[in-house]
Amino acid sequence: MSKKNQIGGVIKMQSIINCYATDRKNIGDSLSSPLNYFELPGAKIEKLDIRLPVKAEELEGKHIILGGGGLLFPRFLPEIATIINARKRKKLIAWGIGQQIYVRKKGKLFPREITDEAINSFDYSYLENFDLVGIRDFGILGYDWLPCASCMHKSFDKKREIKHEFVVFSHKKFLLNIENFPRLTNECNDMEKVLDFLGSGETVLTSSYHGVYWATLLGRKVLAFPFSSKFYTLKHKPNMYPVELWLRKKKSFIERLNFRYKNKFYFPSTNSWQSLLKDSPSYPESLEECRHKNQLYYSKVMEFMEL
Repeated sequence: MSKKNQIGGVIKMQSIINCYATDRKNIGDSLSSPLNYFELPGAKIEKLDIRLPVKAEELEGKHIILGGGGLLFPRFLPEIATIINARKRKKLIAWGIGQQIYVRKKGKLFPREITDEAINSFDYSYLENFDLVGIRDFGILGYDWLPCASCMHKSFDKKREIKHEFVVFSHKKFLLNIENFPRLTNECNDMEKVLDFLGSGETVLTSSYHGVYWATLLGRKVLAFPFSSKFYTLKHKPNMYPVELWLRKKKSFIERLNFRYKNKFYFPSTNSWQSLLKDSPSYPESLEECRHKNQLYYSKVMEFMEL
């Protein structure tokens, strides 16, 4: 049964803001919100897009749930700072957020080889100001691992038949030029369609973080083409295409125009990807494990917020 704050005999409903990247052209972002899957009875829920300026007055008297997604990224830190410093807000909770490390050259972001040292020395100091923290980055000292809440999507309960040896699922900005296999990108906003696609492959070739995560939850083998540190912080690690090879590919004139002027696409090298498939792991227990972690955290949030 839900609880509500009661002041002077008047029942007052609690207000909760869920702040994340509400990008409908990136299905991983749009489905990373835990409040897509968990109810907070007796609370009024608002959504706030972290890609837009956050105003402190919007947060007054409200609890804040930040996440999910790779929100520990320079682009979002000013908004996170505003949330942290809002004096009249209530509880601040991180749910399944994580780091992203890139390298910048001449104002552009590029993939790079990510070392264990870089991952482990990432600055998580912003999280010291949170009241409750669960991060999707595994093995980070001092923080509880909490995988993306999208594992709770009901479409994972559907059984899927393998129809292809390989399928290719690209991030919309990091397109994999691997031909002769079924292809899809993370711009598709139909989760049932995406999971049907990923589940149809025995092995999924993907440059999408959520492509890796969801294919793993479906019990499929994965070869990932990583472009930031977030791929390396997954608990259930796929085979990885060496990211340092991405920058060695000689791009065509059209590809150079796309990346330089539109800053939209990056075409990674995919040479010799077949050689990396030996002993590709699968994790049939991963779905149950990730759901269990989110269910435990949900109970903790409910108790913490007295809902």
